[in-house]
Amino acid sequence: MEPATPLKNKLLNKVIEVPASPLMKKIGFGTGVGVYELQRAPLMSRTLSPWAVKKLLKRHRKNKDLEKRLQKEAEILRMLSHPNIVGFRGFIKKPDGTSSLLMEECNSCLGDMLEGRFENEKGPYEAKIILQVAYDLSKALDYLHNSALLMHCDVKSHNVLVKGDFEICKLCDFGVCLPVTETGEVNITKTGDCGYDGTPCWCAPEVLIYPPEITTKADIYSFGLVIWEMIALCPPIYDDSKQFDESFHCSGSFDESDSENQKTRLRPALPEVQLGREYDLVLETYYCCTTVEKENRPTATDLTILLLEALNKQTDR
Repeated sequence: MEPATPLKNKLLNKVIEVPASPLMKKIGFGTGVGVYELQRAPLMSRTLSPWAVKKLLKRHRKNKDLEKRLQKEAEILRMLSHPNIVGFRGFIKKPDGTSSLLMEECNSCLGDMLEGRFENEKGPYEAKIILQVAYDLSKALDYLHNSALLMHCDVKSHNVLVKGDFEICKLCDFGVCLPVTETGEVNITKTGDCGYDGTPCWCAPEVLIYPPEITTKADIYSFGLVIWEMIALCPPIYDDSKQFDESFHCSGSFDESDSENQKTRLRPALPEVQLGREYDLVLETYYCCTTVEKENRPTATDLTILLLEALNKQTDR
């Protein structure tokens, strides 16, 4: 994607007017931010698709850390270009200091869809849908890990956007990404004092210890838990888990016993539901992605190959 320039940003500010938050439909939320639908005016009689606008919530607008996180996400999204990653549309900073990240809008968020399915007692998603979602996510992670040299650090169902009836899934929310080396380790020459920030229930055991062991294999663990979510229809539950804040920073806040407990933490148990043979590959993928030993987890590239073969076999039947 062609990088934005000061002139382009200036033009964007003139052309795109972002209304006040109460005047837009709220379609999502995150840590200190709201996501709204921006209806764009027709251009030369051509109807334009709506965009998504991410803004700090009013009570958090003076939070410099959240503002930096939003700017960081904009900088990262501007550099990324992949069909399974939400598209960057612009970044606007108004004279009053409020910022807006403009993005491609998708129909739904997987996390919200899971909640709705649970409330309607519909049971696990079909195996073929889980495999399709997994394939789309594996392609996004493969691009991040090997082309962009980034790890997402917060893979979960609420950061997966869905277009149509699972026509395509896109990874979103890149505010806590970390740069990695070509071998998948966190690139400490670029991270500075940044640590691993994420949502604890989706975190790999090795990033919850001190010092954390941060590699792209942590994204693979979280990827496996998204598969778990599509079966259980709820966030990951650990029998031995402690209550954490919504997000955390791995900087030595755990004592030695906490570190040891987290390092050996087992994957969440599957719910007691009857799953047919068509779920065999779904379960195998879940188990291999969430093994405690990160070295034994597949890479994103491995997953794209495995899942594509499985989907092709289904098509041939």
